[in-house]
Amino acid sequence: MALPKIGVPYYSLKLVSGKTIQFRPFTVKEEKILLLANESKNQKNVSNAIKNVLNSCIMQEEGNPPINVEEFPVFDVELLFLHIRMKSVGEYSEFKYKCEECEGSPEISTRLDLRNIIVENNEKKKETKVMLTKEVGVELRYPPFKVLLKNENSNKEKDPFSALEIIKDCIVSVFDPNQVYQRKDFTDQDLNEFIESLTQDQMLKINSFFEEMPKLTYNLEVECPCGLVSSKKLSGIADFF
Repeated sequence: MALPKIGVPYYSLKLVSGKTIQFRPFTVKEEKILLLANESKNQKNVSNAIKNVLNSCIMQEEGNPPINVEEFPVFDVELLFLHIRMKSVGEYSEFKYKCEECEGSPEISTRLDLRNIIVENNEKKKETKVMLTKEVGVELRYPPFKVLLKNENSNKEKDPFSALEIIKDCIVSVFDPNQVYQRKDFTDQDLNEFIESLTQDQMLKINSFFEEMPKLTYNLEVECPCGLVSSKKLSGIADFF
């Protein structure tokens, strides 16, 4: 005999990018998937587990294209995971910290109030076009979660320039006074040659776009029994969970 189905509540969340979605807490089975991935100490496993669980927890809109968190900017995925986690297992997370001044000191346990996590740089209206010279520039997009997954799935020993691969995946177009070259209009080889021709100053201009994108942060203060108060800035899912 089949047992009764237990209904789950859905909640509304406005993402950093502006889209509003409906989500439910994760189930015991989904929590187990996340815990096993975290215990593996393998970031690829963790990210894939997060992707699968979040996709399961999102309410799909009937008549609209499927919502896939792989297409979300990384900061939207982090915010969504934060809110699902709070609705699922609570608003506090245990954090282990080791005093840098005490030799052989045990780890200090403290609790993070996840409600105090903020989205840094959320208020900035970032220009997506970056001028590399007076006439030539690139239009960029924030890295979607699928780019992070692709980068983690690559063999980093064979691909030491993985950060460059992320940049390449985030170039929407290249433009000059006469023409806009959309990504579909040029090959991977064309893009590689373009990136490799840039100066360090020009790369710094591109990097600043990514450094200033929204991100989840928490300023943690921990007092050691020795009396030292240490501050640590946490950022991203890996630090919080």
